[in-house]
Amino acid sequence: MFEWLYRRMKTTQLMVGLFSLGTATALHADTFRLTDGTTVEGELDAPTEVTLKTATGERRVAFSLLPAEIQQRYWRKSAEVAAVAAVGTAPMAPVVDTDLANLAAEVSLDTWSQVAGITSFRDKPERRGTGGLVVTKAFNALEENWATVYGTKSPVGTAGAWEGQLTRARAMQERTTQFVQRRWLELFIKAGEAVARRDSNEFATLIREMSRSPLAGVAIVAPESGRNFFTAK
Repeated sequence: MFEWLYRRMKTTQLMVGLFSLGTATALHADTFRLTDGTTVEGELDAPTEVTLKTATGERRVAFSLLPAEIQQRYWRKSAEVAAVAAVGTAPMAPVVDTDLANLAAEVSLDTWSQVAGITSFRDKPERRGTGGLVVTKAFNALEENWATVYGTKSPVGTAGAWEGQLTRARAMQERTTQFVQRRWLELFIKAGEAVARRDSNEFATLIREMSRSPLAGVAIVAPESGRNFFTAK
């Protein structure tokens, strides 16, 4: 069997309706042990011809003439080549401000801009008094405001991070050629990474910088001064 395989599968039989190559996707191999006991390293090539068994008899056709979906089904490399070609030729949709606005909305960026705009939005360490008694509990501004910003039913709030949004933001950053968009996405990504670390101070700095971005009017609402109805202390 392996000797036949190593002869590069010059002829492969397919049955119309019921194909006989159900295991051909596994025909790629690096090492072959031939019937004479020798071992040969190499790679199988695609078949050059196939024999179609039809109701009127057999017909030999070039493998390359088969539809792409059949080639991909019975020869793994056809699928790989098709996938690479699809990535290389598929047009990339331009990033529009609406995409950024959707990201901002998903993570409640407008609300965070108000919370982080409060001067006292910062972490406070735990303080201990005489005898090691806790005088003031540690305070993490992100953690303390998390449930207030997202509520109990928000997917982002439940996840506890912006991972899904960060993945999309990084993909957009690769696609866009506009400096302002790239800069906004860079700040968004860094803010999301600060969320994952629960670094409230860096998060607040980044959100405040985003509120000064030329895109702030599209993707983020500037904080309203004097409003403090959150738990930041």
